[in-house]
Amino acid sequence: MTQSVNFQTTNPAEFPDRLTELQIAVQLDEANNLAVAKYTGAGAIALGGVAFLKTGTAGAMTLAAPAPGAQNAGGNDGMRMSLVALDAEAYVVTGPSDSMNGADDTATFGGAIGDSIEFLAFGGVWYTVGTPKGVTLSAV
Repeated sequence: MTQSVNFQTTNPAEFPDRLTELQIAVQLDEANNLAVAKYTGAGAIALGGVAFLKTGTAGAMTLAAPAPGAQNAGGNDGMRMSLVALDAEAYVVTGPSDSMNGADDTATFGGAIGDSIEFLAFGGVWYTVGTPKGVTLSAV
């Protein structure tokens, strides 16, 4: 069973309610295989789905490179990965060399609630989809 919910909001006070609605919607839409996780400490981010970051400090996270190849053959091509800050912290997400857009390995969040970036996997690389909000990519 799929439920359609509008998750757009400009009021930060609504974010926790919207997160709850999103988690419910994901549970109801299991056919899409979308994982939603909230990270409250530094560490590795699981591949695929949506990662909400809320550590209370400028947490350092890692994001592994996606496996090249079709998903039905064990790869991650076509997998989407979204990272969203739930608090005003300057997160730093690092991956292997050249794993982001083929030339970068670090995503630095600007320190605002709602900073976000979305990736699409292809050929062992995370490519940005759309325009990141408050997140810059660089090679370290």
